[in-house]
Amino acid sequence: MTELDVLVVGPTSENQIVQLDELPRREPHTVFARSSSTALGGTSAGKALHLVDRGVATTLLTTQGDDAAGQGLVDTLRGCGVDVRAVMTEGPTERHLNLMSARGERVSIYLQQAGAIGDEEMRRARATAREALGHAQAVFLDLADLSRSLIPEVTALAREVWVDVHDYDGEQAFHRPFVEAADVVLMNGDRITHPSTYLRALIAEGKTLAICTLGAHGAIAVGPDGSFARVEAPQVTVVDPNGAGDAFAAGVMSHALQVGGAAELRGDALWEALEVGASQAARAVTSSQLSPLLERAARTSG
Repeated sequence: MTELDVLVVGPTSENQIVQLDELPRREPHTVFARSSSTALGGTSAGKALHLVDRGVATTLLTTQGDDAAGQGLVDTLRGCGVDVRAVMTEGPTERHLNLMSARGERVSIYLQQAGAIGDEEMRRARATAREALGHAQAVFLDLADLSRSLIPEVTALAREVWVDVHDYDGEQAFHRPFVEAADVVLMNGDRITHPSTYLRALIAEGKTLAICTLGAHGAIAVGPDGSFARVEAPQVTVVDPNGAGDAFAAGVMSHALQVGGAAELRGDALWEALEVGASQAARAVTSSQLSPLLERAARTSG
């Protein structure tokens, strides 16, 4: 265990990645893929991998399907240095089909949702969360039924709660308990009309830090003192844009923990945290997998 220690709660999945020149039009037609591959995915797996890449000891509490694919994903993550605590679900592993355009646009199709979690497994999950929260500097909750079920434990025990509400529009009911539980809110700008206004509103409501990623246009944030910061996306050759947002979040979190927590991200410190996030996102998009750690593990096993 290092001085910096984080609990991440949320999904791991098996992803089928299909690279296209552009996303399909909304009409019947034929599309030829540039390439396709099967890869480890899941927003929480991505955050955990990039936190480990940043030197943060990370426990990932995630669901595992009752099939060989689920065990394989867990084994791969553990091989990369992630402390995985798996909650067994009823049914096969969560699977996604990600259609990716040459510009980094994505349509994610759920081929298989995570199965139900039985009562005994949920009791184990709560016990695992309580144990991890006893020493974790912060917890990252991702949108998932497992995470939502653990909000009471997290709000009671966590020192600092980070949530990623992804393409939240400010109104969706499923996201609200996550926002209410959060000290730090991250989101992307896909569906929010006025992101800077919404971020300022979150700080006015008492949140410590609010961040919105803007894809190729970088990211913006409002700090605990109301300071505003913006960072541009690094100019790199994109190999695979999957996981960029999770890498960015992990970079910002790791820097925040190094300086004493999100409450310390004021003025220049806020901009520095966004710079670290952007640098980590660049590591994700220049890798052929969710994280360079997966590439390294593949070379070692090969």
